[in-house]
Amino acid sequence: MSGWIIALILLLNIILQATVFQYIAVLGIKPDTAIAIVVALSTFLGKEYGMVIGAAAGMLQDIVFAKPVGITTLSYMLAGYFIGINSDKIFKEHMVVPLAFSAGATLLKYSIGIFFNYVLGVQIPLFAYIRQYFLIELIYNCLVSVVVYRALYLIYQKRFLRYRLRIKKKR
Repeated sequence: MSGWIIALILLLNIILQATVFQYIAVLGIKPDTAIAIVVALSTFLGKEYGMVIGAAAGMLQDIVFAKPVGITTLSYMLAGYFIGINSDKIFKEHMVVPLAFSAGATLLKYSIGIFFNYVLGVQIPLFAYIRQYFLIELIYNCLVSVVVYRALYLIYQKRFLRYRLRIKKKR
């Protein structure tokens, strides 16, 4: 996948998150499709690309949604890196992959967020926060990630096969 296609996917995602996805919130929780995109692309492209894509997706979310800059960026960047490390060890065709990685990325995002809230002195009721926000977003992200993963897998597979066939014809 070229960098322009990835940039277009991330830009389209942030536009949809800021507009359309506001209306499909479940109990006030919106789907975090950026995690699904980072999971899918890190799985396909590896740790270096995963880290950069995660940092770009997180930075866009931090800026657009007026969050403290760097917290989401750090969590998505680490998620992209750790998923990318394991990308050679998994079967990319199975739909269990986005479920497991999306759950891990959501857990990482919330862990980093809770840690920085604690360090910055923000008082949050931890168990209520986990029960009201984390569990709902975890389930929602896992469901959304299967759809996003499948769509990006089809795009990735089509482009890979076309590229591979072009190489074979030249030989």
